[in-house]
Amino acid sequence: MGRLIAVTSGKGGAGKSSVSVHLAAALSNMSNKVLVVDMDAGMRCLDIMLGVSNVLLFDLNDVLNGHKTISEAAITVPSVGSGLHFIAAPLKGKINPEGLGDFVAEACLIYDFVILDFPAGAVDELYSALPRYCEALVVCNADAVSLRDAAIMGADLDDLDFMSVRLVLNRVSFENMRRGITANIDEVIDESGIRLIGVVPQSMDIYMSCCSGQALKKKSRAAKAFQRIAKRIMGYDIPLVSYKKI
Repeated sequence: MGRLIAVTSGKGGAGKSSVSVHLAAALSNMSNKVLVVDMDAGMRCLDIMLGVSNVLLFDLNDVLNGHKTISEAAITVPSVGSGLHFIAAPLKGKINPEGLGDFVAEACLIYDFVILDFPAGAVDELYSALPRYCEALVVCNADAVSLRDAAIMGADLDDLDFMSVRLVLNRVSFENMRRGITANIDEVIDESGIRLIGVVPQSMDIYMSCCSGQALKKKSRAAKAFQRIAKRIMGYDIPLVSYKKI
């Protein structure tokens, strides 16, 4: 059975969707079959980041309402390869929570990893529809506002009794940490109260990739950061690198 990962954040702008996209690509590049699902109804963006907007025919509600199967709705992401598939959120209306549990259970039988990219903000009925074997990744930045919101989100997710809740620290600037403008790694862990699984640098490569719908260059710092997170998720013992190598 595959693993289910919900990616979320306490506030908008933390880079949650870019983490979902590039983590999914990293897992796919490690010979996993991966499905990434946009859960942000009405405000979807992953189709643009993945470069597949012009080929979408169906969305998540088509599957949840029984009009299409997962295999009919999921499309391959050409920029990454045949191992990464995508299902879009609906552009109108809300995601129907009824059937979401059955959907992810079936998807986990087909894929090694199912990544759900949730909208930022409070836990709602969609989270409650997920099975307890779900794992959660909370994405935050090192500023005080993002850390406070991540701590609140982490506590809410703990109440759902998911299998695990871990933190991805995104858009990290070593210079800002060195100058004390943002929290350092130890302060991030203490203030969020969430176990850290990875650190992603502030990167123009990520911005350009999300704008163009193309994959990250495999030797870029950003790609290596997502590779490390993917390996940790898969159970490899990968130590944190020094600030200057983030």
